[in-house]
Amino acid sequence: MRIGKRLFPYPILHNNRAYSQYKTAQLSLEYNEVITEDYLILDNIRCEIHSEYIKSLLYDGYAEAVCVVECAQTMLRNHYILTDDMNDIKIPLMDINGKVDISLFIVAKKEIPNYKCNDFLDDYSDYEFLIEKNDIIGVDDGYTSRIEFNEEEDSGKSSIFLVIKDTNITDETMRVELADDKIIISLPQDQWNEYDRTKKIRQFQNLYFSIIAVPALSYALSEMQRISESVETIRIEKKWFNAFCIAYKNRNGEDMTDEYFMQMNPYFEAQKLLNHPVTKAIRDVFSLTITMGGIDDGNQY
Repeated sequence: MRIGKRLFPYPILHNNRAYSQYKTAQLSLEYNEVITEDYLILDNIRCEIHSEYIKSLLYDGYAEAVCVVECAQTMLRNHYILTDDMNDIKIPLMDINGKVDISLFIVAKKEIPNYKCNDFLDDYSDYEFLIEKNDIIGVDDGYTSRIEFNEEEDSGKSSIFLVIKDTNITDETMRVELADDKIIISLPQDQWNEYDRTKKIRQFQNLYFSIIAVPALSYALSEMQRISESVETIRIEKKWFNAFCIAYKNRNGEDMTDEYFMQMNPYFEAQKLLNHPVTKAIRDVFSLTITMGGIDDGNQY
């Protein structure tokens, strides 16, 4: 449900300043979108509120923050009450397809008889309002994602990785775990935050694949070589390995054999699967260096 330009008989706090009746207060729904084999995950979901008045209504139990997830194509409409201890929301991919709308509402839990704030726009500053239970007093019309789900479709290369933050890592190392569905890459909190803020910048994508995905996939393939099981057995047990074998066949026109798998170079094959990001990253770094003012010829080592 999108509020947009809809008018209310009382002031509301809207994330779009053009539709908000507050002078300075701000409201936003924040999360990191993660798509796994089975779920759309709204990770680290939180309601960012810069209004002491709205915060007080939440704290005193007069209002609650509600995230609404809607998919018209599958007729899904779920709502989730956001609390301080909520970390994520998981929506099964089987329940959604096409456009998915994700919105935030601040909703009255009970009657608010004297709804009034010093931050109201001047037109409302002299009035108190009666807010009834379930009235909306805050809105972030949110985001639209497009999820194209096909359970017959083979997994792509980007779907074999899941990069997460791990607050327990204190030595600034990257960890790799091999789940049945994914290669799970754990980063320390600070580095994950930096990665998450920059991962969509085109010039950095080859670099991130080089320093994160290629080593992780190389390690994963080496571990599969070490256990010395047949390719077919591993494909059945590990969905990410099945995706790797599909990509290998698409690239080479033939199936991965046990003999080739046991003698192949994992680092070499990881680079090929991920479309040669290492050499491309060198090119991107050189291009960025030139763009930012040239190369320093001084000896640095």
